[in-house]
Amino acid sequence: MAADNKTIEPEEKELQSLFEKRILKECRKKSRIRLCRDLIITAVVVFILFSVIAGIAVVQGDSMKPNLTNGSIALFYRLSGTYKKNDIILFKPSGKNDLLIKRVVAVAGDKVDIDDKAGTLLINGNIEQDDTIKGKTYPRDGSSVKFPLTVPNGCVFVLGDNREVALDSRNLGTIDVKSLMGKVVFEIKKLTD
Repeated sequence: MAADNKTIEPEEKELQSLFEKRILKECRKKSRIRLCRDLIITAVVVFILFSVIAGIAVVQGDSMKPNLTNGSIALFYRLSGTYKKNDIILFKPSGKNDLLIKRVVAVAGDKVDIDDKAGTLLINGNIEQDDTIKGKTYPRDGSSVKFPLTVPNGCVFVLGDNREVALDSRNLGTIDVKSLMGKVVFEIKKLTD
């Protein structure tokens, strides 16, 4: 009668070891394939997210100070179809490669005027006051933009929050909504100055 205790002979051990190594090799191969697939899917999703839906821009300059600071990172939403007063937007002025970040102060149909003696902004005859705005609002010398100005359909009038240094609609005129790249939704402040 055969013994109940089975002993694995050396040949069987070697065969079992080869079989285990083969299984381990296949698992590693499948794991690498899964990792590559996951990395490709992640890269495609990130590409679509940041080229179609959202974008990232670095704030350069002090034109939006104190609300957006130089060196901070702004996350913006590209698919916004409508822009309203106080939205912070990004655009490239025609003929320039610089990306500008400004605040919408007037939309289509609004009448914009600047009291050049008091340095105040008037929208539809009302003085605009905002405690976060730095400096007075004066028209720009040598600019072809004349006030009062009615914002045409499909355009916005934008100003920087630091009115004394900002390049904005006082220089550039109204901005076509089609040229806007998006609306700022989040800012990551620079840690040090």
